[in-house]
Parts: sequence; C-alpha cells; structure tokens
Amino acid sequence: MTSTRFEYIPVGLQDELKDIARSICKPGCGILAADETPNAMENRFKPINLENTEENRRRYRQLLFSCPKEQLQPLSAVILHNETLYQNTDEGKPIIEVVKELGIVPGVTLDKGWIELGSNGEVFTQGLDGLDERCKEYKRLGCQFAKWRMVVTIGEDIPTNEAITEGARGLAMYAKIAQRNGLVPIIEPDIGRAGDHSVERCLKVTEVVLSEVYKVLADYHIYLEGTLLKPNMVTSGSENENQADPERVGELTLEALSRHVPPAVPGIFFLSGGLSEKMATDNLRAINNVKTYYPKPWVTSFCFGRGLQDSCRAAWLGENVEEGQKAFIKRVKENGAAALGL
Repeated sequence: MTSTRFEYIPVGLQDELKDIARSICKPGCGILAADETPNAMENRFKPINLENTEENRRRYRQLLFSCPKEQLQPLSAVILHNETLYQNTDEGKPIIEVVKELGIVPGVTLDKGWIELGSNGEVFTQGLDGLDERCKEYKRLGCQFAKWRMVVTIGEDIPTNEAITEGARGLAMYAKIAQRNGLVPIIEPDIGRAGDHSVERCLKVTEVVLSEVYKVLADYHIYLEGTLLKPNMVTSGSENENQADPERVGELTLEALSRHVPPAVPGIFFLSGGLSEKMATDNLRAINNVKTYYPKPWVTSFCFGRGLQDSCRAAWLGENVEEGQKAFIKRVKENGAAALGL
C-alpha cells in the first residue's frame, strides 16, 4: 500500500454493498450476462438469420425475463446493457422492473469498449470519462451492481507488464467510483482462450494478472467485501490440440484463485467466453467438485452469456418464444446444479 493513513468508504455504504454482494452469492445461484452490445448481438443473431434491430433485441430480452419466476431460481442476478434499462415489455412495463419482480438483482455494464494499445493485439478499456454520472443514473434506475471488463490476450510476447498494470489501474478506478455510488463492482480480468497456448501457460498468465489486479485494488483501498470477481477459467487455448479436461481445469483454476484472491471477496462468478455450453458447465461442475489441497472460501458459480443463451437463441429463431424459453430454463437449471457440484 502507498500509505498507512487511509479510509475505506463509510460504514453505512460498506454495509449496503456487503448486503448486495451477499444477496447475489447464494448457493446454487449465478449471474446471467445479458449485456451484449448492439454490435455483439449482430454476431448472436446472424446464425438465426435475424436482423439486428433495437426492437429484436428488446423482444429477445423480453423472452428471457418472461420465464416463470420459479424456473429462474438459479439466477440471483443479471447484467444488463444500458439499452435494456430504458426498454419496456409489450405491456409497457420497464424491463428492469420485471427483473426485480423475478427476485433477480439487476446490474449494468459500465465500460465503453476497448482501444488498441499498439500493434501487438493488446487493448485498454475505455469509459472512465463521465463514469460518476453514469453510476448515479443507473443506481437511480434500480441497478445494484456493475461490470467492467479488462481484456487480456495471450500471445508469444503478450500480455506485457505495462498492459496488465494499466488494465488493473482502470479496474481499480472504476471500482472506487462504483462503490462510492452504491454499486457493487464486478472485477473482470478476462484472459481470452484464442490461441494455441497450453493450460500451464494460461495458469501463469492468470496468476500474474490476478496478483497485479488485487495489488492495485489494495493500493486504491477498495472495500473487497463489497466486490465480486468474474475471471476466466484456466483452460487450454482454443487451438491447442491437447485440451485440458474439466478435472484439470478445476484443479488449476482453484490453484490460481487460492494463491491470489483474498477470502474477503464473497463470490467468484466465472465467464464462459470461448467455451461451448457443455464445456462451460462441465468445467464449473469440476471446480465445485474437485478435491484439492486448497480451501475454497468464496462462492464459486457462473456468470455466463453464451453459456446460457446459445441454445435459447437457436430454439427461438426470432419467433418461437416457448421453445426458446424451454432451452433457456434448461441451461439455467443445469448450471445452477453445476454451481453445487451436481
């Protein structure tokens, strides 16, 4: 730490953030990542030949949140895109109000995407400008937590220490601003699967990134009990011929987390980026099942986007709401069970 004279956020705000985090960290429950940008939804809709319009995005999110409440019990929270915060159902009800009536805690993505740092493929997350005002607005609308994504790419000579340090500083600045506005910050250092790297290489990069992130969070005096972590699982690169099996993924993921994530953090919710639905679920189950030397002081669950929704969109096809909801509910149930190691 840079100083021994510092203050955390006020006690009342600490209690508020801790209560929000605890309400999300329920056994057998996870987070739905429904915060895809309009550009990302272009790629999600392309396989089902659906035009990427604001209305179709609204209709799709309405499908998700019109499922019966009792069928969505394994969802404790959802990350929304800011577009969805201002959209209504067919009946004119704000979608965020529907989410709250389902007993699901609403959150929002706060970053504004990435810019390239150079020609080596590394990027830096944007969005600190105007962040305080956005936090105030989203809290007013009913959001209780937020997300900010730090993108890390594995290559021959990357990630560099400079990119990791700057990415960690961005996460810390975001977390500080979010917390003072009553939003629990999700810390998301996302180490991508693209490439042919080994699972051991992913482990080393994950350890270095987590170490730097939590050092900087400490330097900025972030109240860890009022945060959540959304990391990658430790996996082989998507182009590596020797893919680590779920048990190996579980062992190495817990190894990295146990070495670098403080027990004050109440919950860890894994992203599914680059994994198939089945791979994401199998890995999550292994993480919650595997017998290792390491204790597990945090809730370990899911924060999946494609891992919960790919089969839903394939069944929906833009018009078949009932089949889309059946597929979505099935995935929610399967991952709720995997979060319990079942």
